[in-house]
Amino acid sequence: MRDQARRETAPPLLDPASRVPLTFEFDSSLQDLLDFIGDITGINVTYDEQFVDSQVSFRIDGMSLEATLDHVLSTNQLFYKVINPRTIVVVPETAQKRGQYDEQVIQTFFVSNADVQELAQLLNQLVRVPGMAVQPSVIPNSLNNTITVRATAPVTAIIEQVIAANDKPLAEIIIDVTILEVNREKAKRFGLNLTDYAIGGVLSPEVAPPNTAISPSGISSPPPFNVNTVSQGVSTADFYLAVPAAVVRFLESDSNTNLVAKPQLRGQEGQTMTLNLGEDIPVPQTAFTALAAGGAALNPLTSFTYRAVGVIVEMTPRVTYDNEIILDLMVENSTLGANIDVAGTSLPTFGSRKVVTRLRLRDGESNLMAGLLREEDRRTLRGLPGALRVPLLQSLLGDNDRAIRKTEIVMLLTPRIVRTHELTQRDVSPIHIGTQTNLALSGPPPRIAAQPDAGAPPLPLSAQPDADTPAAIDAPAPVAPDVDEPVAPPPPAQRDPVVPVPRDEPGVSAGQLAPLPAARVLVTPPGALFRVGGGPYTVPVSISGASQLSTMSLTVTFDPAILSVRTVQEGSFMRQGGMQVMFTQQVDSEAGVIQITSTRQGDATGASGAGLVAAVLFDAVGVGSATLNVDGTAMTPGGVSLALEFSTSTVTVQ
Repeated sequence: MRDQARRETAPPLLDPASRVPLTFEFDSSLQDLLDFIGDITGINVTYDEQFVDSQVSFRIDGMSLEATLDHVLSTNQLFYKVINPRTIVVVPETAQKRGQYDEQVIQTFFVSNADVQELAQLLNQLVRVPGMAVQPSVIPNSLNNTITVRATAPVTAIIEQVIAANDKPLAEIIIDVTILEVNREKAKRFGLNLTDYAIGGVLSPEVAPPNTAISPSGISSPPPFNVNTVSQGVSTADFYLAVPAAVVRFLESDSNTNLVAKPQLRGQEGQTMTLNLGEDIPVPQTAFTALAAGGAALNPLTSFTYRAVGVIVEMTPRVTYDNEIILDLMVENSTLGANIDVAGTSLPTFGSRKVVTRLRLRDGESNLMAGLLREEDRRTLRGLPGALRVPLLQSLLGDNDRAIRKTEIVMLLTPRIVRTHELTQRDVSPIHIGTQTNLALSGPPPRIAAQPDAGAPPLPLSAQPDADTPAAIDAPAPVAPDVDEPVAPPPPAQRDPVVPVPRDEPGVSAGQLAPLPAARVLVTPPGALFRVGGGPYTVPVSISGASQLSTMSLTVTFDPAILSVRTVQEGSFMRQGGMQVMFTQQVDSEAGVIQITSTRQGDATGASGAGLVAAVLFDAVGVGSATLNVDGTAMTPGGVSLALEFSTSTVTVQ
């Protein structure tokens, strides 16, 4: 849809009658020079009303028509606009004239992954250049996640490239978390317990105390009695004593608790993933309010908040462009402690062990975090004074109580990348946008149509102006062409590899070219030995000896039981000359087939030589030998099939 829209809205291109490179010397007025160029190339040159003629001197040697016009006009602060395939208008290079002649477009870009507000802010800072005749307008639509742009056509093309480079899906990872919490408690109580080692006494001369079987520490007060009873005499029968009860303890306990959790968390980079294993404990919060409006704040109002107690893990991952993972990690192990009294209110306390760190891990690399150890050793000894310090008696006559408690947290983290940054060759290449006064992709936009026969280089033309123009005489002066009957260019010379087929050969039309030499497609693994769990391993798919290649379709097969495809990235070979390329790839993981198609858009010359077509990132998932086979077809811009030779590679996975 995008390619069809570009073809339908493409601006008119100049189609001169002669495409022969120009060679001349000229020393005359600028208007005479431009008229001369128009005459020998078969185009009409018109002038803006504010065009001012001047005396110029130029020497041109083997330059194309577009390069000649750009050179002559830019050095004189002029530019030209194509009106139709045979007419241009020469205009002064001013902001006012740019605003008058530059075509404007409104285009909506549909954003899939990036935030349109941030993207719009980025575009405004990049493409709003001081001094531009037409400042672009960038309007984000958060509801539809689109950006609508009003600008000139070249600036809109730049904005499209910037949006494509920034509208990338975030990488995704899976983190395997293994948590082991070990609690161990040992208690030992032995010895003689004499009920607080106390003797209690009560004076009750009239009646016996209510409870004569009470313990020494819990003797209750007797009922009141008359004081005259005491004046009559007190005997030992009026006193009641409570002696301590003897309890012999020989208790020992040993308990172990293991808590194991193995969750698996998946999320995008930059997003915080939280794991909470525990309980929520209510914590009261008291605020004082007024009973009536304007009164003193004396009325207590209690509300409750909940605090998580247990193992809490927070992770914020980021995937680097080297396929490493930076992990911001927070691990907390909190426990509920004993209550304390604050202003007559019993409130809970919490124990906490917390670690905050940043880790840098490779894909599949595990990290073990341990050492969150807490150990309590409490010993209590009670007994008779004096005997408590005697080694043998403290065990026989004393109360021994010892408790040991150990708690440890062990955590194993293993991050794995499931979707990396989908970078292409275009993303890492700079975007050439011309000059500050003439923004366009790859410099000034092309304004002349491509040559019909790109396989043959044109011959240079030595031209001389008329006799009244002072210029070097290189050849007889050409006759000025008539507008209705443009001068036809001389026949192009043929290159050695391309030989015309004779007209009388059966089955071949006149002018058809013989097949070009076969190109070689290579699949070259980084080594013959892969390891399971290693990688990813980048396997380039390259070509050599290509000529006039415009469309290529390749099929790469592999063993899915041994290798797995992570992603397929575009190479730079098909983008020769700054051409737009439609690159598609489709992976069938079960069948072990990769389909790669690369087409140069609007191409008339094709790509030649050697270079990288694509790169396949493999993961080794099984042990054995895997063969990488490649097959496919290729065509020239004219639809002629090109011969291809293929190679086979074998890798061993251990």
